[in-house]
Amino acid sequence: MGWFERLMFGVVFPFVFCSIGGFFARQGYLHFKTKKEKKLRCLSQTEGKIVSIHSMRMQRRQAYFPTYEYGVNGEEISVEIHFGTTVCQYQRGDQVKIWYDPNDPKSSYIDGYKEDTVSSVGCLILGSIAV
Repeated sequence: MGWFERLMFGVVFPFVFCSIGGFFARQGYLHFKTKKEKKLRCLSQTEGKIVSIHSMRMQRRQAYFPTYEYGVNGEEISVEIHFGTTVCQYQRGDQVKIWYDPNDPKSSYIDGYKEDTVSSVGCLILGSIAV
């Protein structure tokens, strides 16, 4: 085996493999960290409503991503959730309880929204194993 092959199999491939694993582990970690931080910061409550639900076909399942609106201090805020669920929990027009950060009203979450965390756990575990 020449020096180039040793370099590829000894340095380049492990580095790429660890980088991809690190990326996925980081995504899983950031999901849980962001969720926890929002629960600690978002201490004010208001009413909002679901204004739309975007769906996307993923293999044999459908994923649903709601968008909600709520008002704080006369400002109408719209938030699209980027981490979907495989069960459509809401219908357009549903009234929902919103928790938001009084110092940053655009930081919010829907009370009781049950997001699918299986993919985040999978990213965290498999990414950590790959690293």
